[in-house]
Amino acid sequence: MDIRKLEAFCKVYELQSFSKAGEAMFLSQPTISSHVANLEDELGVKLFDRLGRKIMPTQAGDVLYESMVTIFRNLDRAKAAIEVLRDRVVGELQVGCSTIPSHSLLPELLKSFSAKYPEVSFVVHTGDSSEVIRRVACGDWPVGIVGKRPEEEELVAKLLARDETILVASPHAPWLPEGDNLPMERLVELPWIMRVKGSATRLVLENALNKAGYSLQNLNVRIKVEGTCESLAHAVHGVGMCFTSKLAAQSLLDSGEVVRIKAPALEGRREFYLIHHGGRYMFPALKAFVEFHG
Repeated sequence: MDIRKLEAFCKVYELQSFSKAGEAMFLSQPTISSHVANLEDELGVKLFDRLGRKIMPTQAGDVLYESMVTIFRNLDRAKAAIEVLRDRVVGELQVGCSTIPSHSLLPELLKSFSAKYPEVSFVVHTGDSSEVIRRVACGDWPVGIVGKRPEEEELVAKLLARDETILVASPHAPWLPEGDNLPMERLVELPWIMRVKGSATRLVLENALNKAGYSLQNLNVRIKVEGTCESLAHAVHGVGMCFTSKLAAQSLLDSGEVVRIKAPALEGRREFYLIHHGGRYMFPALKAFVEFHG
């Protein structure tokens, strides 16, 4: 239905006059009559009874008007909300986040951002880096934080933080050998906790192993888990060694619940990126979040 025709109908209903409705809308009476007649043809019912010079709404006219009052009220609210979104840093922002930054970077970032922009609320979706990149690329989520630079040309990536990758285990694990700098042939024989495919942490480990002449298939994998928190929890209880982010493990290292196992061939640096789709329109809230420096 044409919204201008519906507006004309409502004005006729309220003023009970085609001519007065035309004056109020700066339209001719024939135009108003034509709009209402077209609506009646489209709906297949009479909306007004013409009783000489007086018009009265039919039962169908009453039903349509009641519905249109609600619709126009909602449209007015939507217009007002859009004007606010357009001009101010407000609204709800969805953020996709891989597991390590979800626990180790995002909370502090949101704390600082919210102090400056308190009218923005967030919905946080946690997944592995591959999923977050895919969902931002296809437009499901406007912004994401991941542990690798995306290859997709349509995505814009900004360096957010740098980190180290380290190997940790429980100091009380009965299988943990004494001494530092264990050779690789000994490390691969120890029990491992492995992240599932799609994790950026797993990809970093795979690349490091390949450089050292090994592969994931050489590892004695005791358990596979989806997230960083799960892998560290199993490490704390001595299930196996955990290749992880130093950021994520720092509090456990400080408390002594895990210790760092020196493995120079596997240790390295990694980066976390804030990503967004370069082709999406950026309302102020998204623009402020992407450009925020803490």
